[in-house]
Amino acid sequence: MFPLGTALLPGGELPLRVFEPRYRQMVGDHIEESDGRSTVRFGVVLIARGSEVGGGEVRCEVGTLTLADVTDRLPDGRALLSGTGTHRFRIVEWLPDDPYPLARIEVLPEPAPSEVDLERLHSIDQRLRVIMRQTLEAAGKDVDTIFAALDIIDADPAMADISPIYRWANRLQVEPHDQQRLLEAADPSGQLDVLDDVMEGLEARAAFGRG
Repeated sequence: MFPLGTALLPGGELPLRVFEPRYRQMVGDHIEESDGRSTVRFGVVLIARGSEVGGGEVRCEVGTLTLADVTDRLPDGRALLSGTGTHRFRIVEWLPDDPYPLARIEVLPEPAPSEVDLERLHSIDQRLRVIMRQTLEAAGKDVDTIFAALDIIDADPAMADISPIYRWANRLQVEPHDQQRLLEAADPSGQLDVLDDVMEGLEARAAFGRG
């Protein structure tokens, strides 16, 4: 387990710099070599209270399994990782940190969004684009080109197995607290309730800025 000061959604990207001795050992214990590629798998959980360094932190109980490429590794074990979230999990039992955080987990199901859910997501997306258009036009940006790039990202075949709700939230770069709420939501409808709250906050800030 890798407790961090940020949450990670499935499909989200996570660059990491590994320097603490316990995590250097974790990488060394679990690194896999295949076809010239070095990878390591671990779980990421958000720290509810405390620091990333030194241990003793209070951890959230829902996190994300992560597959990370080891992009650089020094002889002393320090490493650079480039991770991607894959699946949500819930902690069944925390084990002693010996020498790094360990836990038993259960992988959580990912119900597919219904047509009604997808219509809600489309409506939320249109609300975001209204705010983006206003902001980008005020800055003299080429709005249509930027929107076209977003559409390409959303259609990335590499993300075909990731829920469109996660893809949308990752594109927006939702704050860690709201990412955690998405991870803990029981179903797509609950996740969309979180995104509704996020959009209401963005709309309020945009209206205040225009006032």
